[in-house]
Amino acid sequence: MASARVSTLLANHFRISGVCRALAGLPTSRLSVQRVAPLSGLSAAKESASAAVVANHRARVELAAAYRLLEKYNFHEGVCNHLTLMAPAANGNGEVMLLIPYGMHWSEVTASTLLGLNEKNEVIEGKGKAELSAACIHRGVHEGCPNAKCVLHTHMAYATALSCLKDPTLLMVHQNCMRFFQQVAYDLSYSGAAVAVEEGQRLAKLIGNNEVLMMGNHGVLVVGPNVSLAFDRMYYFEKSCMVQVNAMSTGRELNVCSEEVSQQVRDYQEQAQQEYADAHFYSLLRILQRKSPEFQT
Repeated sequence: MASARVSTLLANHFRISGVCRALAGLPTSRLSVQRVAPLSGLSAAKESASAAVVANHRARVELAAAYRLLEKYNFHEGVCNHLTLMAPAANGNGEVMLLIPYGMHWSEVTASTLLGLNEKNEVIEGKGKAELSAACIHRGVHEGCPNAKCVLHTHMAYATALSCLKDPTLLMVHQNCMRFFQQVAYDLSYSGAAVAVEEGQRLAKLIGNNEVLMMGNHGVLVVGPNVSLAFDRMYYFEKSCMVQVNAMSTGRELNVCSEEVSQQVRDYQEQAQQEYADAHFYSLLRILQRKSPEFQT
């Protein structure tokens, strides 16, 4: 009954399409609770519940957009790989980990189809089941990395190609690469599929304060404090790997820049990293709203 009353209140005070349109113009939302219209005449408990529903939906829209957009870039692989986001629970009690239901293609994802898992990895929002390794590994990374509000794992082509080398180091051969100067961790101890939270915790220790984990013989994992920055990092990391792989394919000597230059470029780009990531991600989100508005539902 309580949830039904909250739904009625939301229907009266919010238009979800309006929330989504506002989302595209809120590059600093960071999943904070921002009401589209004032809630008058509500008790503190009801207003809090309403705010939680809006914040939860906002998070779902952003993560659904990330799934759709990365699929368009062909960063997906079958119905595998996962993007997760810690978000306010719709019921107002703590947080849930949002992720795709097992067996769903990234191009099908909508805000409402995403699952919400509690701290025990039990599905408390949405319908379907979570893929076990994704739930366990991502949970461990979220819990172990202070800046891992959003965790993106893919087997995108160029980064994965580098991960298969004996030395998968990202070289500072292009300014895009220098954005990741001393921000990439490496895990070269691939030992097969893992289905335990402990594996996620192990990876979290390897990532530390870095932005990217190159997973040997596997793929890549990118973390960020929000969807837009994690998305932007993943996009540019794959671009960086593409440049390196293409340059290596010429068979000619690579012109690797010095640590001094690499650090200078890194420092310069870091100053406006979040601002640029917001401009990048939300511009793509607006395009997606026009071309495939159903992702917001």
